[in-house]
Amino acid sequence: MSFLREHLSRFAGGAGSKPRVYADAAAATPLSPHASKELVRLLDVYGNAGGLHSEAVAAQEVMEESRKVVANAIGAHADEIVFTASGTESNNLALTGVLRAALQKHGSVHAVTCSIEHTSVLEPLFALETEGLTLTILQVDSEGLISLKDIAAAITDKTVLVSIQMVNSEVGTIEPIQEIAKEIRKARTSRFDLEEPEPRSNLEVLPLYLHTDASQAPLWLPLKVEKLGVDMLTLDAQKIMGPKGVGALFVKRGTVIEAVTLGGGQEGGLRSGTQNPPLVGSFAVALKDAQHTAEENAKIIADVREHCFAEIKKLLPDVLLNGPAFEHRVANNLNISVPGLDAQMAVIALNVEGVAASTRSACDIGGDEPSHVIQALGVPKKLAGTAIRLTLLPTATRADAAYIAESLAKVAQRYRES
Repeated sequence: MSFLREHLSRFAGGAGSKPRVYADAAAATPLSPHASKELVRLLDVYGNAGGLHSEAVAAQEVMEESRKVVANAIGAHADEIVFTASGTESNNLALTGVLRAALQKHGSVHAVTCSIEHTSVLEPLFALETEGLTLTILQVDSEGLISLKDIAAAITDKTVLVSIQMVNSEVGTIEPIQEIAKEIRKARTSRFDLEEPEPRSNLEVLPLYLHTDASQAPLWLPLKVEKLGVDMLTLDAQKIMGPKGVGALFVKRGTVIEAVTLGGGQEGGLRSGTQNPPLVGSFAVALKDAQHTAEENAKIIADVREHCFAEIKKLLPDVLLNGPAFEHRVANNLNISVPGLDAQMAVIALNVEGVAASTRSACDIGGDEPSHVIQALGVPKKLAGTAIRLTLLPTATRADAAYIAESLAKVAQRYRES
């Protein structure tokens, strides 16, 4: 990978006068003009929100107003929003915070997730197995969709948490979160004998929570937590035209969760550390804007995405679509394989042509093995290393799509093996 990184850095500044098309929005997005303006406006808010003087109060006011904006955007209460430094931190807080509290109180407990989750979900769960957690990792079908029957069958009286992503960051699969929430509600009900006024005496009744990592969703899908039926929901500003270094976790009132980062007790005691009002304020604006235009964005960019695939198909008829059909895929995602074209080489060469693309989640870029997501879909090993992820910004156009297709065809002609 050091060879690849070295060449990527060389090529990054060597594109000359060629146009640039950014198609790696699943990794990070630029700041929107509105979010950028808000960030600059708040840079002078330098007080520590934990203080009592005027500068501190100004910081507190930004934090609490931003908390209300985020809460309103997803249909939550302000006291249910915990600001973090990233989507990864939000996932860690949700999983470790709930499960460690349950392990300490109840002993061995159980959690359920799926095989194509982001590593910031899988790794904390693996770590908790050493503390007594029993973990079920459900498989998905060739489109990345999880079976509701498998969810229902996996839940036991010891299950405390089910964590299923809303949108997969690599192949764009949209999971049926509302339907999963219904299965969770059924399982909760079954933990009580409805003919008796008290819970069944022969079993200790544990809580059962649903968490979803919605980091990839806000630009394209409406997020109303009550309608979704989730207890915790992860957000990440850098995926929604907001700044890096800030995220949030929705934690429904009544959820039993403990802090993972200890210290001064900020964020309702769940996330200690000095808060960053400028980042939080910019994030809040980005989320509000994203949710306001999500459905419109999705219609426009789905058309651009489908035009892109059609243009690629014209130039490279043997191109393959990895993951779900378009109706089950988030609007901006296109994950493809060109047989015989190594994906890492293709990404480097596309950069030279002026197209920013990727092979997998940026948080999992260090491995030489094919993506665990692509492998979980059952893609043959020979093809797994050819998967290229194209994820469009809300500003993408059909002209951008055509340029991506032309650039990919040039790269394939130059580098694919026969």
